[in-house]
Amino acid sequence: MRKQEVGNLVNFLKQAAASDGDVVVNLSDKIGSLSTNMACMMLFGKKYMDEDLGEKGFKALVQETMRIIAMPKLGDYIPCLCVLDLQRLTPRMKELAKLFDEFLERVIDEHVHQSTNEHKQAKDIVDTLMDIMQSGEAEFEFDRRHVKAILLVMFTLNALSLSV
Repeated sequence: MRKQEVGNLVNFLKQAAASDGDVVVNLSDKIGSLSTNMACMMLFGKKYMDEDLGEKGFKALVQETMRIIAMPKLGDYIPCLCVLDLQRLTPRMKELAKLFDEFLERVIDEHVHQSTNEHKQAKDIVDTLMDIMQSGEAEFEFDRRHVKAILLVMFTLNALSLSV
């Protein structure tokens, strides 16, 4: 998978270099897309387009999430202001959480549908987590919420590494 994705990037760069005229290639975006595509393939078993995660896309949603997390909160400095949420961070985070939740539900539903119809030859992380969930062998409660949480952490950590 990694070899194929890097090959796709190299071929794109060759075509851009061979084309007539001044072609500007944003390498940061291309490397970011390469990393996101590989993370999607590893986690979800296929590539997803930016539009699959709302109007803004993967990168914008992850950046907005990281920006809200890193933002100084008034309630941290003046505790009595916590309940007022003057910066309106809670509704913004709930909106982002809903978008991520809908996307991850769709990914899990696709995997459940695929597993009932046919067997894939290569398992991804979603398949492995679903197998653990369905086996009931975990020593603790393990359901869809936990699968989505693990996937979200893995995906955002990948995206965070791109923004650094």
